[in-house]
Amino acid sequence: MSHVHVLQRSEAKDLRGSGFGDSRERSVLKVWEIKICNALFLIFQAVCSAYDIRIRAVPRWLLLCGSALAALTRLIGIGSGTWIYVWGALAGSAFLIVSKCTDEALGFADSWMIFVLGVYMGIWKLAAVLSIAFFAAGIWSLGKVVLQNGGYKDTFPFLPFLTAGYLGVIGW
Repeated sequence: MSHVHVLQRSEAKDLRGSGFGDSRERSVLKVWEIKICNALFLIFQAVCSAYDIRIRAVPRWLLLCGSALAALTRLIGIGSGTWIYVWGALAGSAFLIVSKCTDEALGFADSWMIFVLGVYMGIWKLAAVLSIAFFAAGIWSLGKVVLQNGGYKDTFPFLPFLTAGYLGVIGW
C-alpha cells in the first residue's frame, strides 16, 4: 500500500528555495523601492527649485547629490533596460552642450537637472517631463507677455517647471 504525503504550506514554501518570499512579496518590495526613490528625487528637485527661485542658482554640491541618487538607482537596478537610461543620459548631455555653447541661455543647473532626469528616468519619461515643462513654461511666458509684466527678454527659473513635469509623470 503506497502512502501519499500531502505537503503543508510551510513545507511547500521551503521547497521553492526562496528565503525571501514569493514573487508577490518581491514585487511589493520593488514598488516600495520605486516610491521611496521617487519621493527622495522629488524632495531633491523641490530643494533645487527653491534655490532656483530664490537666488537663481543651484549649488553644485546639491546637483552632485542628485547625480549620485540617479546613479545609485541605476546601480541597484530600479527600472529595467539599460539603453533607455543611456539614451536619457545622452539627451541630457545634449542639453549640457547647448547650455555651454549658448553662454547658458538655458541655465547650466537646468541642463544638469535634465541630464540627471535622463539618467534617473530614461529617455521616454524624460521626453514626457520636458514636454510638460516646456509647455508650462510657454504658458507662463505667454501670461507674462499678455499681462505686460515682462518683455520677451525677461528670464525666469526653469527648474520649477521641470519639477512640475516630473510630478506630472510620476503621478500619471
